[in-house]
Amino acid sequence: MIRILLLLLLATGHMFSQTISGRVYDENKKPMQGVSVYLDGTTIGTSTDETGKYDLSIRNTVNTMLVIRFIGYETMIIENPFKDNNAVIYMTPKATSLDEIVIAKDPFTREQKLAVFREQFLGKTKAGKTCKILNENEIDFEYDYKTNTLIASSNVPLEIENLYLGYRIEFEMLDFYVKFYKKSIKSADVMSSLFLGTTRYADANISEKTDKNRGVAYFGSQMHFFKNLSQNVWGGKNFLLFNGSYQDNPDHFFSITQEGSLKKITVTKNTQTNGYIANTGSKFIATFNLLYNKKKQSKVDFLIQEFYVDEFGNSTEADKIQFGGDLGKKRLGDMLPMDFVPKN
Repeated sequence: MIRILLLLLLATGHMFSQTISGRVYDENKKPMQGVSVYLDGTTIGTSTDETGKYDLSIRNTVNTMLVIRFIGYETMIIENPFKDNNAVIYMTPKATSLDEIVIAKDPFTREQKLAVFREQFLGKTKAGKTCKILNENEIDFEYDYKTNTLIASSNVPLEIENLYLGYRIEFEMLDFYVKFYKKSIKSADVMSSLFLGTTRYADANISEKTDKNRGVAYFGSQMHFFKNLSQNVWGGKNFLLFNGSYQDNPDHFFSITQEGSLKKITVTKNTQTNGYIANTGSKFIATFNLLYNKKKQSKVDFLIQEFYVDEFGNSTEADKIQFGGDLGKKRLGDMLPMDFVPKN
């Protein structure tokens, strides 16, 4: 799974409750009411009042960015909201243009494209298959026959109902593509895929069952892995680290230090030299095999030597830490909010 959230290092640590505030104005410097303001990838969000003011009360620092979004205007992003508090935002209207109509012979139907889009975006797990995109008609597709790549876009946020985990999700898609080994639209021929965007979560249909499902989704997830790594928790029903085919001591490979509210992780020893990830040309610093709960196998490639993890288990430099195996299969349908805390 590739989940790129454009996380940035927080300059200072904030361990206690705090409020992020600001004001939003239009291009004529008039206050804008009803603007959506949220911390990306979390359940923490609000709307501006009649004076354009917003206030977000936050109990614990989560390592993400602030998103300001309103229909008809360019989405604004504050990369470090905990540092740039009391911001004054001036929204910019979106440029309006007519989409160019291109008539070309296309052997793939829209339903075929939607099918592979759902698989690569929502996932093929039970959670992914349970998700429903409520406004699929807003998705536009293009197939690049030179590179065998399916590209998807949307002018409005996708509205997703995740019945398995009990969330209503708004996903503003910034980029999406699926690359195939050959001129194909079949999932069996997928070489790689990527989706980028901002995400807002809201609780919906909460029940004892969805609470249980959330726990199942969390334990053994990437978030769980990074949290355990930052706290140096291994073994038992948690993760085991393998250097090649042999179980090894994580202390040989990782150095962990506290910096503010974040844990700094340093990969201290390379397991391979001149290693490259297949089909990408990306050189990795270290690669390990993982075993969770003695049954779920994964692989992790570190393309960077230093990164940071917040108290929830969210990592910076997420695009430079890549997973395969069980952890690589998870998509949006299995993702939890970045401020999620398991009950046990």
